[in-house]
Amino acid sequence: MLHLRIHAKLLVAFIIVLLPVLGLLLADLLSDLDRTQQDILDVQFMTAQAVAGQASETLDAAISFGWAVSKDPLLRTLDPEQLDPHLKELAAQSPLYDSVAVFDAAGINRGWSNPTVPDEPRLWIGDRPYFQKVLATNAPVISEVLELRRPIRTGLLVSTPIRGADGQPIAVFNVVLRTDLLEQRYVGARLQPGQALFLADQNGRLAFHTGNPELSFEESNAYAHFEPLRAALRGTPSRVARFTSPLQGGERLGAFVPVPRYPWAVGVTIPTDVAMAPLHERARTRLLAFGCILLLNVVLAAVLARFYSRPVRQLRSASQALGRGEMGRRVHISTGDELEELGASFNEMAAHLARRQVEVDSLRAQAEHQAQQLAAIIASVPDAIFLTTPEGRLVDANPAGLRLLGLGERSELGGSSAGALLLQEVRHPDGRPMTPAELPIRRALAGETFTDMEVLLRGRDGRDRLLSVHGAPVRDASGRLLFGEVVVRDITRRRKEEQELSRMFERELALSRIGQALVSEMELERIARVVIEQSLHALGADGIGLWLADPEREELSMITSHQLSAAAVEGLRRIPFDAPLLTATAAREERIQVVEDVREGGAPTRSGWLAREGGYRGMVAIPLHAHERLVGVMSYFTREPRPVSTRALEFHAMVGRLFAVAIEKARLFQELRTALRLREEFMSAAAHELKTPVTSIQTWAELLLNLEVLTPRQQKGLTTIARNTRRISRLVEHLFAAVRMAPGPPKLERQRFELHALVKEQVEKFARITENPIRIEAVEALFIHAERQLLGEVVAHLLENAVRYSPPGGPVELRVKRVGGEAVVSVHDQGPGIPPERQPHVFEPLYEPLPPGAPGYTGVVYLGLHLSRQIIEAHGGRIWLESLPGKGSTFCFSIPLSPTSTEEDSHTYS
Repeated sequence: MLHLRIHAKLLVAFIIVLLPVLGLLLADLLSDLDRTQQDILDVQFMTAQAVAGQASETLDAAISFGWAVSKDPLLRTLDPEQLDPHLKELAAQSPLYDSVAVFDAAGINRGWSNPTVPDEPRLWIGDRPYFQKVLATNAPVISEVLELRRPIRTGLLVSTPIRGADGQPIAVFNVVLRTDLLEQRYVGARLQPGQALFLADQNGRLAFHTGNPELSFEESNAYAHFEPLRAALRGTPSRVARFTSPLQGGERLGAFVPVPRYPWAVGVTIPTDVAMAPLHERARTRLLAFGCILLLNVVLAAVLARFYSRPVRQLRSASQALGRGEMGRRVHISTGDELEELGASFNEMAAHLARRQVEVDSLRAQAEHQAQQLAAIIASVPDAIFLTTPEGRLVDANPAGLRLLGLGERSELGGSSAGALLLQEVRHPDGRPMTPAELPIRRALAGETFTDMEVLLRGRDGRDRLLSVHGAPVRDASGRLLFGEVVVRDITRRRKEEQELSRMFERELALSRIGQALVSEMELERIARVVIEQSLHALGADGIGLWLADPEREELSMITSHQLSAAAVEGLRRIPFDAPLLTATAAREERIQVVEDVREGGAPTRSGWLAREGGYRGMVAIPLHAHERLVGVMSYFTREPRPVSTRALEFHAMVGRLFAVAIEKARLFQELRTALRLREEFMSAAAHELKTPVTSIQTWAELLLNLEVLTPRQQKGLTTIARNTRRISRLVEHLFAAVRMAPGPPKLERQRFELHALVKEQVEKFARITENPIRIEAVEALFIHAERQLLGEVVAHLLENAVRYSPPGGPVELRVKRVGGEAVVSVHDQGPGIPPERQPHVFEPLYEPLPPGAPGYTGVVYLGLHLSRQIIEAHGGRIWLESLPGKGSTFCFSIPLSPTSTEEDSHTYS
């Protein structure tokens, strides 16, 4: 920025104030220039129009003169002896014209009027264009500007046809107009100094030019290609504000207009400097006046600047004194304006600064004390802290940093470089060397802020240490880089602890995955597959073999393997405990057997063969124990040597126990399935054996009751027999149903039907064999998608249970209703109710809902409620009871409604 003193600025300000005035003056001059120039062009244009009108009148007069003379009968004689004196006399009477002449149709002169030029030889003009045009058009013709032969000068001819009796041209009467004589008509016109006018024919050749009286025929063609003149000849007048004269040279302005009724044009021009001279004189006068005003303003500005700069200099001097610490310095300004107020404000500021200086001194003392405390804190920080200059030179470090560098004092940092600081053998955590741009200090000096950058540093003892590096640039308030800061922490021990914790966590996670995978499996083949999958993941195995143990025969039998060759599998299918194999040794000694590297020896004979066969080097055999009993051996193999630590052996043992428990669980499940199958076979046989005699007893009892005349005692006995045989038959049916559903949920043969019709059908069956009234309450038709027979059995079981526990004649209420998207069926009885503690077990097979001896006790609830729960749950529904002691029980079940549109289900029951 340009620095100026205040008086100079005041001078510049005064001058700047006058700049708009100068701008207005220049704008007025330019505007006056345009107006003056336009006015001059208008004057030239009007002069050109007036001259063009006069030229048109001159040509009209020449043509009229030619017509009048051509009608003279004497001219038709074409006799030179008569015509020569006659034409001379005629020319003498018409001074406007240079000469007149008559030419016959062959172009030969027949009469001549110029007394200074001999008549002979006679002139021939048969080849002249204007002559030929007159004969062709039989009308007057004005020629272009010509160079006359007699006398030799430029001129123009007005040719008029001399017509015969038939009206056709027989000769031509020529009137010669000399251009110098024509020019003399305009020389006396009121032309401005330097102004010139000219007349041009249709080809642009000048007939005359007042600015060049001695215009030669060759010079007359100077304007032939001047475009404004060509435009005027085409009938378009024009004004030209600036052009160079093709004839005279120099810069001119002018106007060019066409001659009315004739293809000629008139031009009026004037030199630009002559035309604009008055304007230039006015401009000089105005600029001189402005210069005087400017000079006066400069003098006034200098006086004012000197007056107002004195207080400013006083303020500057006082400010510099304050900067040097002279807090008692004050100023005395009496100008009566803002400068005086500024001086008062400065004095107040100086007093305030004096008070603030006392506070600053106090704060400086506190800051120095805090800096000492901060230095002590930094010295106690266990992390190494380094500061380097932007050039990469180490300038400071805390005690931890000095120890990291092996230095004792800060003074020893003198010539150390940041590259030597961080970078003896600095590498990435994976061992790769770092590029210069990746070095921590380089990143900090490049303006990057980063945290937790991990590097490997080779110490003087030759051991690698893992360091965590934080870096950032240190800048001043303006953003300029001052230092690069790096904070280094040794995290070698922490990383080892984290890795150990991570390994422990991974092992715990692996045990959790193995346990979750094994808990959900019951089949031995599937458990073996899980063992293979989890071993590959948790143990990092490349090959695996799993054997079941037969302690009685002291033999292992393979159940599965992974990545073992066909020859190895065939050779290891059965292994005696005393075989020279690591797997047999683990079974025999019941301890984990480890061979870290087969090539280093220590492996049994056949184990070495197995390693060579599969390309393995590491081998581990884990005995599988469950309940202190050997159930098998799992061996895994690795293609690379693998050391096994004590903790790893503990992890292997725990994995082996999990595998052993799972295998033992599969064995127990197999035994349980066998026992269940035997039980089902027994129940099926027992049901078949009971069905035939019970059916016979029931049939004979009912026949006797219906056909024989019996005593009351006999009738009572037979009734009891019939009732109990029906109960036994029902029990047999339950046994058949239990056998049919024992392997799992039944396979349903679903169909869509109306639930109320099924309920009504079951109620009608029970109404014939019970004295208890059964009431049905159903409001609307409810369609479900289920197996009709099984749902009928559920309703029958609930009705049978309600009748069994109802008092004689006690009503049973059955309701069918819609609840949301489900159909709910409830059966309520008037029985004794079920105690709350027994309600959760009611749906278990052969359970007593009432304790023995309690009112309403009827024994166990056979299998009906248990089978009902299985059927309802197989249909995606649920079954429950609601009961209060002494107030009866309500058994309910719900089942999803059919998803089919309900339009066809809209009828209701009354």
